[in-house]
Amino acid sequence: MPSHIDIRRGRWQKAIDENLNAIAADEHYRAVFGPPQGLLIVYAAHNQHMLAYTAMMTGQSELAVQHIRAMVEGIPLDFVKEHAAVAESLVGLPYEVLIRFGRWDDILAAPDHPDFMPLTRAMRFAARGIALAAKGDVVGAKLEQQAYLAAVTLVPPEKTAGLDTRRTILPVVTPMLAGEILYRDGKGDEGLAKLREAVKAEDALRYSEPPDWILPARHSLGAALMQERRFAEAEQVYRDDLARLPENGWSLFGLAQSLHRQGKEEEAAATDARFQKIWSKADVRLKSSCLCQPGV
Repeated sequence: MPSHIDIRRGRWQKAIDENLNAIAADEHYRAVFGPPQGLLIVYAAHNQHMLAYTAMMTGQSELAVQHIRAMVEGIPLDFVKEHAAVAESLVGLPYEVLIRFGRWDDILAAPDHPDFMPLTRAMRFAARGIALAAKGDVVGAKLEQQAYLAAVTLVPPEKTAGLDTRRTILPVVTPMLAGEILYRDGKGDEGLAKLREAVKAEDALRYSEPPDWILPARHSLGAALMQERRFAEAEQVYRDDLARLPENGWSLFGLAQSLHRQGKEEEAAATDARFQKIWSKADVRLKSSCLCQPGV
């Protein structure tokens, strides 16, 4: 529980350490009593979900991917089937982590999911579309977008992702996917408009930790604005994101870069120092606040 406070204060590494301790306690429980049952399954998943989320914000890709995959492996398939309305969305979380770290080939290699996981199936198509757009295959990305839109119609309205339902989560995913494809298709203004739509939908999500959408849309929007050399606009996007998620590495990097491009060198240097501190254990080198863009 202390890690919730640490996230709100931007103490990401402290939150990582606390969730590592919680996971170790879960493993000890399993060794003594066997696999958790009932709500204990969800609590164990929560610890790994939190760890992956905090590792994402500090650039620790291997730690994030390892634990989000372990989280899914630790949720029995029968439990997902029985509690699909609330548990199924957990199975789709690895796609958000893989997008975060630009693991496009891992996304494209992932197999499809059973029919009783409609939200996860939709998330897979969305992730594939973003991956192909990032790799420059706009035609392929549009085909995945069509598959995603068809899959969305099969997701029941009551399907939840944390505290939010399909009606609130998919309005983040749909314009984010569209924005990435439009931008790569040379339709910059249209792409930026869709990414702004995703930001607005994300801001409307209910408060939760981790958030029900762990891939901040402002990181994508800021990266696209930087590509367009709209540095002052990007600066404001990153400042807004840091007000919501203090000291997260992606927006600190973007803010430092946007300040530097505007000649605000003193503030850029101070921001970069903050970034270097947060990024001290990272295994990812940034050129952009979203690996969907190459950086300027």
